[in-house]
Amino acid sequence: MSDSPLLDRTAIEDAFRRLGDRLARKGVVADLYVFGGAAMALAYDSRRSTRDIDAIFEPHGIVLDEARAVASELGLPSWWLNEQASAYVAPGGDSSARRVFDHPGLRVSAASPEHLLAMKVLAARRRDSPDIRALVERLALDTAEQVLALCAEIFPDEPIPDRARAILEDLFSS
Repeated sequence: MSDSPLLDRTAIEDAFRRLGDRLARKGVVADLYVFGGAAMALAYDSRRSTRDIDAIFEPHGIVLDEARAVASELGLPSWWLNEQASAYVAPGGDSSARRVFDHPGLRVSAASPEHLLAMKVLAARRRDSPDIRALVERLALDTAEQVLALCAEIFPDEPIPDRARAILEDLFSS
C-alpha cells in the first residue's frame, strides 16, 4: 500500500464525482459513510491526505464495481474505496455523521468527531496521534478520562487497549 498515491481532499472529491456520475448513469443513488483519514480530510482537516477511503456503503456490489472503474480512470489502486475497516464502526450507528459530499448518484457522510476519535483511540496506533490531538481539540476535551468516557459511550463493549491509554497519557502530558 505504501506505493499508492496520497489522496487529498481535492482528489477524494474528484474520485467521488466520477463515482457519482457512473452510479447516476445507472440510476443508482449510493450512500457512503466514511471514517479514518478520508473523514479527517473531508470534514475536519482539509490538509490531511490518505492512501485509501475506509467506508461502509449501500448498495454494495455496484459501488465496488464502479469504484474499480474509477480506479482505472484515475490510476488509483483497485482498493482506493474499501470496507476493510468496517468492523471498527460503532454498532449503534452515528446519528451525528455530517454530509460532506452530495451528488445525484452519491451521498457521502463523514464520521462525527466523537465517533472518529473513539475509533482512532481504540485502534491505538501511534501514527493516529496527530488526528487524535486534532479531534480532542475540536471536541474541547481536557483529560484522558474524558476521552476514555467518550470511547466507552460509543463502544460500550470494547475494552480500552493499554496502548490507547499510553497514547492519551502522552497527548495530555505534552
